[in-house]
Amino acid sequence: MRRIAFDLDETLGVPLTDGRGIIGWQMRPGCADLLDRLQSGFDLLLWSVSPRRYVDKTLAAGLGRWFRESYSWDEVRASWKDVRRLRIDWLVDDSPHHSQAAAEFGLAARYIVVPAYGSPEDTTDPLAWVRLVESAFAARQNEGSARDL
Repeated sequence: MRRIAFDLDETLGVPLTDGRGIIGWQMRPGCADLLDRLQSGFDLLLWSVSPRRYVDKTLAAGLGRWFRESYSWDEVRASWKDVRRLRIDWLVDDSPHHSQAAAEFGLAARYIVVPAYGSPEDTTDPLAWVRLVESAFAARQNEGSARDL
């Protein structure tokens, strides 16, 4: 099965805090529906540059139901998220840094960069990121099907 990794902060949403710690997770619009749709055809992974303790808190706050695997900075330290390290097909992230680094290795097509949650672009059209992800996967799956013929 194809594997998709999602970045955590500003890609899927943001933590809710009480000044002392995480008390929940604010998912961005369309996130739950997108993950529900993708979960039936892909293995979903969470990949964050945050510490494991933080990742575990967000998973416990509701994100855990979608992700088969999760990776934090504690397990995968690197200057950029190289999809080859986790044997994933695609990474969805709000930071262009990773796709720019991947371009040097001919891997940029495996990165889907979405507007950060709460950015001006996101505020103008809060569901644009969902359409971007869905259209990117549709195009990439069609490319893969054509190669298989």
